[in-house]
Amino acid sequence: MSPAFRVAVAVMILRRRTRATGLRCLCAGVAAGMSARMLRDRLRRPRPGDRVGGGLPSRHAAASAAIARTAAAGAPRMGRAMAVGAAVGMAARVAAAEHDPADIAAGAALGLASARAVALLAGGERGRAGA
Repeated sequence: MSPAFRVAVAVMILRRRTRATGLRCLCAGVAAGMSARMLRDRLRRPRPGDRVGGGLPSRHAAASAAIARTAAAGAPRMGRAMAVGAAVGMAARVAAAEHDPADIAAGAALGLASARAVALLAGGERGRAGA
């Protein structure tokens, strides 16, 4: 996850008005990143180039997608900005040959699933079937 996302989540947690959203973002990002790491270690799909270690799914894509989606639910403007940042970061990782597009897509999907799981556990998705 980029330092900008870490700072944004920390700021949300420190501000009373966005604290609950920030804590949900933290939970979703950690869950997504840890899940991606566990899957990546099991799958052992190589990264492009000389990088050692697995690349599928991308931990960066998983965490940033989870945080952006979670932020959008509680702080829409922040969520939109984070979604743009996440998309740019994901594209940059492919352009820099850090990941294949499939790594990024799998990471983003895992991140969105993590965001949904955190929302359901936190009670934020009541009455929004299919959201």
